[in-house]
Amino acid sequence: MIPLFSVIIPVLNNWNLTRACLQSLREHTTDTAFEVIVVDNASSDATATELQALGEALFGENFQALRFAENRNFGPASNAGALLAKAPLLFFLNNDTLLTPGWALPLLEALESDPGLGAVGPLLLYEDNTVQHLGVAFTPNGVSHLYRYFPAHHPAVHRKRSLQALTAAALLLPRSLFLEAGSFCEGYRNGYEDVELCLRIGADLGKRLCCVPQSVIYHLESRTSGRTDADSHNGRLLFERRGYFSPDLHSLGLADGFEPFITDSYGISLHLRKEEEEELTARARGKEPSFWYAQLMDNPYWATGHRDLISMLEKAGEGRQAVPLFMKLCLLERKAETFREGAIFAARHGDEKNSLCMARYCEELLLSRKNRASAYAMLRAVRDRDPVLENLYEEKIRENFPNYSSR
Repeated sequence: MIPLFSVIIPVLNNWNLTRACLQSLREHTTDTAFEVIVVDNASSDATATELQALGEALFGENFQALRFAENRNFGPASNAGALLAKAPLLFFLNNDTLLTPGWALPLLEALESDPGLGAVGPLLLYEDNTVQHLGVAFTPNGVSHLYRYFPAHHPAVHRKRSLQALTAAALLLPRSLFLEAGSFCEGYRNGYEDVELCLRIGADLGKRLCCVPQSVIYHLESRTSGRTDADSHNGRLLFERRGYFSPDLHSLGLADGFEPFITDSYGISLHLRKEEEEELTARARGKEPSFWYAQLMDNPYWATGHRDLISMLEKAGEGRQAVPLFMKLCLLERKAETFREGAIFAARHGDEKNSLCMARYCEELLLSRKNRASAYAMLRAVRDRDPVLENLYEEKIRENFPNYSSR
C-alpha cells in the first residue's frame, strides 16, 4: 500500500528524544498509512547503533534510515529525506516532539478540504500546556512565535487565521509543492529555512498557510546542541534572500481583540485593550493571590494584573517570589522604565542575578530609544504600505523626539 504521507525526521544525537518521538508516532498514528524516514546527521550516540532496529520494529517496511558521514544540518537532511519519500504528502517533524492521539486527521482533512492551502501545521505546546507555536508573526525588524506561552485553552489560540509562515518542527504539505517551491534553502544553519520556504509557498506561489489547533503535538524545543548558534547568520541570509517582510503581528493581534504598540526598541508588541484591563482588575480586587495567578495564566497580556500582584506579594513579605513576575511584566511592556523598576525591585529583594539582567535590558532599550536612525528606518519600512503601523510609529517617534516633523 502506498503511504498517504511521509514523516521526515532529521536527527543529531539525543537518542532518548528520537526514541520517544518514534514511539509516540507509532502509538498515536493509527488511522492512516504512512512511512517514516529518519535522516541522521552523523550522530555519535546510540542513534548510530539502535535507530534501524527500533524503526523496523515499530514501522516494519515503512521505515527508512539515512545516515550522513558528517552533520549537514536541518535543511540538507530534510531535503534528502524528501527525495526518498514515496508519499504524496510530506510531514517534517523534529525529534524533540511527542505526538498525541488523533494528531494526523485534522491536518490531513484541512489540506484535503481547502485547495487554497499550501501547508498546515499543528498546535505545538510546551509540556505545561502553554503555546510554543501556532504560527510565525512578522514585524519590520524580526519574526516571533505568535502568542507564545498563552494557555492552550485561550480563545485566541483556536481562532482560524491565515499565516505567512509556520515552523518546520511539524509541517505538512504536498511533496509536489515542496519541490515546486525549491525545497529548503541549504545555506541556512538550523534556522529560518522554514520561514523562507513558507514565504515562497505563500508570496511566490499564492498558497495560504494555517495552524490547525485541533491537531496537538508537544514540542520540547531546541534540544539539539548549538541550535541557536547561527541565528545572526540565518537572520542576515533571510533578509538578503527575501528583503522586506510584510509586518502582520499588529493585524493578527487586532483581529484577536488585542492592542498593538511600538516598543522602546521600535519593534511591535501587543497588550490588552484598556477596557479589558479594567474589567479583569475589578473582577480580581479583594481576591487571594491564587486567584490573581490563575487570571494571569489565562490572560498573559494583563499588565495591571502583574503590577498589582507584585505589589500584593511584596506587602506580604514575598517580594523575592515576585521577581519572576516582574520579569514577565518587563517582557510584556518592553519599556526601559519598567526594566529599571524591575532591576531596583530585584535588588531590593536580594536577587542580584535578575537585577543585573533587567538593568542590562534597560540600558539596551534606552540606547535603542535614542536611536533616531533606527526609528526612521522602521517608519520608512511601513510608510505608504500600512496606515495603522505608520500612525503607531509616528506617535512613538514624536514621543521620543518632540521636534520630529513628518513633512
